Amino acid sequence: MSTLPRVLVTGAAGKTGRATVLALTERYSDVVQTRAMVRKDDHRAQALREAGAEVVVGDMGDIRDVRRAMSGVQRAHFLAPISNNSLDYGVNFAVAAAQEQVEHVVALSQWLASDSHPSLMTRRTWLVDQVLAWLPGVDHTLINVGFFADNLMGALGVAAQFGMLTMPLGSGETAFISNEDIGRVVAGVLSDPAPYAGRTLRPTGPTVQTPEDVAGVFGAVVGRQVKYVDASELMARKSMQALGSPPFELSQVMHYLREYRRGAFASGGTTDVVQEVTGQPAEDLETIARRYAAADPMTKRSVPNLFRAMAQFAKILLTRPVDTTRWMRENGLLVIDGEDCADAADWNQTHSVHNAFGVAQAPPLIALSS
Repeated sequence: MSTLPRVLVTGAAGKTGRATVLALTERYSDVVQTRAMVRKDDHRAQALREAGAEVVVGDMGDIRDVRRAMSGVQRAHFLAPISNNSLDYGVNFAVAAAQEQVEHVVALSQWLASDSHPSLMTRRTWLVDQVLAWLPGVDHTLINVGFFADNLMGALGVAAQFGMLTMPLGSGETAFISNEDIGRVVAGVLSDPAPYAGRTLRPTGPTVQTPEDVAGVFGAVVGRQVKYVDASELMARKSMQALGSPPFELSQVMHYLREYRRGAFASGGTTDVVQEVTGQPAEDLETIARRYAAADPMTKRSVPNLFRAMAQFAKILLTRPVDTTRWMRENGLLVIDGEDCADAADWNQTHSVHNAFGVAQAPPLIALSS
């Protein structure tokens, strides 16, 4: 029987969860055993098995399933999707980790995490961060992620067919980070957690880029000139809704897009986290975009794809947008007149310094007083 520490990755069928599992099985199989928790036993779960992970099927909303997945685990990774159940998931994870007496947990937090933010998901993320800080005898690390490159990649097909990048980014900018680099950072911390105990790390891409920079990258990838066209929040909401985003996700993402336009995701610039934790430089946006383009048939210019893109655009125009504030209130979810991070003096004091939350100067976590 192996004596290597066992690591649990929750949300393992998702994009960053899968990247974390693959990084663990490919790079650290001689250091840790990897267990992946998934909600469904489907082709994604089978792919994780084939990669060398033990797969446990269960629902993060059921404490019994989480306990079963946590059994015999020494280190664990918490990852919650944008969901109205995120707080349940976080508390279940924390309780199970405490009962199993794991030695270290690594949680995917948010760059905007705050107790007074207008986004309910962001406030709940902050609460989970605090709960994890209270776990007796359990070290932990927060991975403070900003704006994912993945958020851009759905626009590659439109860029290829119409020569336009249409998104509601205003003049905001950030250092876009790939799911793969996030997974590699989480895996690196899980494989050797001691140097990062009690720390908050923010992995970023290598360069801060504007929407016009992104359009230039997309143009190089799809082989035509691409122009950035600033979209309204209404069009963004209609587009996401047409693509199937549920109302709760829509309600939260609109807050994040506003913060992006206001410059919150540009604060602190780039960090040294990916290089220092993984030993490899962060992927640049063109490398990321070429990987997505290779897997997306809509990035190939053709008459059928042009008609598909036109049909999708027509569907967006005809979509009746949900009033997300009204939906939140009708479903008993608290809507507050909170404070954007772009306006918060205490947030800006810690997040706007160069290399904020990089390995070289990662600040200790601050737990609430007991």
